[in-house]
Amino acid sequence: MSRTIESDAIQEAFLDALRAEGAVVENMSEVAGHTSYPELRDLLRSLGRAGRNVFFVEGVGMIQVHVRTEPPGWWNVLRSVKEELDMLAKHYFVFLVGRKDKYVADGYIASDFNGPPFIKHPGVEATKFTINEKQHLDSDERLLSVSKIAKVLLALGKGS
Repeated sequence: MSRTIESDAIQEAFLDALRAEGAVVENMSEVAGHTSYPELRDLLRSLGRAGRNVFFVEGVGMIQVHVRTEPPGWWNVLRSVKEELDMLAKHYFVFLVGRKDKYVADGYIASDFNGPPFIKHPGVEATKFTINEKQHLDSDERLLSVSKIAKVLLALGKGS
């Protein structure tokens, strides 16, 4: 899905919820600036290109945030981004579905497409994975606010 003012607001509300829990969140340009290894810096800058929505959360690792402004959730994960994230340390995919209330979005957290919250592996195309909330994700695993998603993500980081 293309970025919109509404999807950017949902993503920012989620990142703000992480910060409200005390998390340090950095974009990939900031993280790339911390390393003196050229190959790693290039990889981090690649992950930080426009529209990729990859962030580093201290104590958790890398996250890629995907936003759908309204139900049902439908997202594309670029194969190249997944491959780059797989080369790095721990990472999570955060899938957000906008709501029209104070909770901002429902969502799912996944570290692997072969385990929860996935009940079926995403569709595979030449350049991307396609994820349909109703086909691929377990609705019982849905987290019901950006605040709850942030808390669970940070708890996952502490558990690893």
